Amino acid sequence: MNLVLSVDVGGTFTDAFATDGERYATGKVKTTSHDLSIGFIGALEEAVAALGMGLPEGLARAEYIKYSTTVGMNALVERVGPRIGLITTRGQEDTLHLGRSRSWADGMPHAVQIDRTRARRPPDLIPRQLRVGVRERIDCFGRVIMPLQADDVMEQVDRLVENGVQAFAVCLTWSFMNPVHEIMVRDHIREHYPEIYLGRAPVLISSEVAPKLDEYRRTMTTALAAYLSVLTEDHLLDLADRLRALGYRRPLLLARNIGGVASPSRTTALHLLGAGAVAGLSGVSMLAARYGLRNVIAADMGGTTFDVGLLVDGQERSYELDPIVDRWRIHLPVLATFAIGAGGGSIAWLTEEGELRVGPRSAGSVPGPACYDYGGTEPTVTDADLVLGYLDPDYFLGGRFKLNSDRAGRTIRRRIAEPLGIDVEEAALRIRRLVDGMMGQEIHKRTALKGHDPREFVMFAFGGAGPVHAAEIATFADLGDVLTFPFGSEFNAFGAASMDVVQSYERSHRVRLYDPVRAAWFQDFGAFNRIVDDLLAAARRDLSEEGFELGELTFELELDMNYSGQHHTVRHPAGRMRLDTIEDVQRLAADFNATFATVYGVGATHPEGGIEVQLFKLNATAKLPKPAWGGRGTEPPSDPPKPKGRRACRWTTDRVETDVYERSQLGGCTRIVGPALIEDVDTVVAVPPGWSYELDPQLTGRLRRTPA
Repeated sequence: MNLVLSVDVGGTFTDAFATDGERYATGKVKTTSHDLSIGFIGALEEAVAALGMGLPEGLARAEYIKYSTTVGMNALVERVGPRIGLITTRGQEDTLHLGRSRSWADGMPHAVQIDRTRARRPPDLIPRQLRVGVRERIDCFGRVIMPLQADDVMEQVDRLVENGVQAFAVCLTWSFMNPVHEIMVRDHIREHYPEIYLGRAPVLISSEVAPKLDEYRRTMTTALAAYLSVLTEDHLLDLADRLRALGYRRPLLLARNIGGVASPSRTTALHLLGAGAVAGLSGVSMLAARYGLRNVIAADMGGTTFDVGLLVDGQERSYELDPIVDRWRIHLPVLATFAIGAGGGSIAWLTEEGELRVGPRSAGSVPGPACYDYGGTEPTVTDADLVLGYLDPDYFLGGRFKLNSDRAGRTIRRRIAEPLGIDVEEAALRIRRLVDGMMGQEIHKRTALKGHDPREFVMFAFGGAGPVHAAEIATFADLGDVLTFPFGSEFNAFGAASMDVVQSYERSHRVRLYDPVRAAWFQDFGAFNRIVDDLLAAARRDLSEEGFELGELTFELELDMNYSGQHHTVRHPAGRMRLDTIEDVQRLAADFNATFATVYGVGATHPEGGIEVQLFKLNATAKLPKPAWGGRGTEPPSDPPKPKGRRACRWTTDRVETDVYERSQLGGCTRIVGPALIEDVDTVVAVPPGWSYELDPQLTGRLRRTPA
């Protein structure tokens, strides 16, 4: 296996994972928010250096570079992105402004949602003067009722260009049934305004971005994709130029929130949002299979957020079918992960009533927590961990990054302890307990809402801050079994390295499998199979163009289905690619009933009301080599492990002298009873009293509750 490199950009640190199939190495640098490519190159350089080679040699040997990033999201949050022009069917220019009845609540905290006096609709992403309509009409069957006129299109495009738009979103009514008019609009723009005039001005059409029913979400998805695409495209082109200058000649593959990696040409900017968490879930799936675990909670505590994902019955494909980006719902089903503003950089603060809160605001990478000594003035979770003794100020990132304990203590005293009338350590302990409780409750809620018992799950704790808080999070979530990994701080980069190439193809088409009025089963098998065949042809063409042999590809058909009269659909794995007999239809209907029962309960199934397919989704997968992981198997140690030192650490009411171990010096099959601290170069595993820590032959650490 040639070298495979992967990079994950977080809010605080940028991580790299390099593997040649037998060895692996990691790299970690601070995220360079002003230019993400600087941190990208720095993390890669550190990882390949650990394998004994320089960056040019590593890039020359690399078979793939996989990349998970959320470039552009900050611009969306701060509303400082480019000017976007929307071209729609005349009369539909206010679709985005009108929104939906729930637009006032989408993306808002629960406290605001239940207090409508504080709720506000989000400001228009695209102002009215940049939303124009063209005369055209396609009906719901895809028939052209009113042809598109080139002169009308260019008149509206000229208006947008004169107003300084930097990207175009095109969303015409019923275009997902027949995209001909949207394609004509795009062709007109590119013909009359080539790159020499507009530069890199993307033109996105809804029939490619979100070819589905639902005018508002389809328009919103296309508009957001255009809004984010300018910054994303600039970043990726600049990064590709830098890599090429350093000698890299192979593909750059992007991790996507719908699963898998793909080339930039097959990826929209919206596919990148939350892709790091999905990459982590992919890594969890791979390791869970090797450990024979069916139910796993992925708990990723980084510097900015805490991301939760579920692996249920060995399956990671649990979809969020109606996701919200910032304040808007989009038409892009993504693999379900859930994030809250709880990370090492989350800021602790007091309400006007004097109640302690942690997050969702984060200190980020610049200035970062107060203890980073880069100008941060607000107390964070990392500052609290340092004050309580969990972190060694002289061994953060293996000693490359010194922490200022005095500054952390002063900041907590000034902002939290003195206003509450308590000492600094008590304030730090409250910060830690509050954030651990938030994360534990999030896990408990996400499992319980899906009908699962959290006690039946094993938690994989990763991210730089994950192992430091894992045991307490598990306690609040009612879990007793936690796994940590030697590359846990760079786990999302490892997860990206484990991802296969996945291309997804969708088509909205309504098929009634069972008609309750006529008590009849669907029999037009040719219509069903033609749609699947069209999707298969597109998948084979695209992946063949990217150099994959057809024999290397696997295909999976998923269907968005519902009972007649219901608005919401359930994504159901079809299990077969074609329908050839009535028995095939009946089997598909029975399997859907089982899927629906799993999601909503057996009592919610209603096949007597009719069963319908609303959307066809084909996943085409090209398998890629999987990364090396773990350490070499070792014999159980003959002597108990020896700590490298001791440190006073506050676990409950008082400080306790706690043994500190160097993880790299511990062999497989080692067992340590808490309280203890297991230090690694880029994280610390905190083992509280009442817990034990065991290393298996692969050097995976296991935290378990010990009998009372």
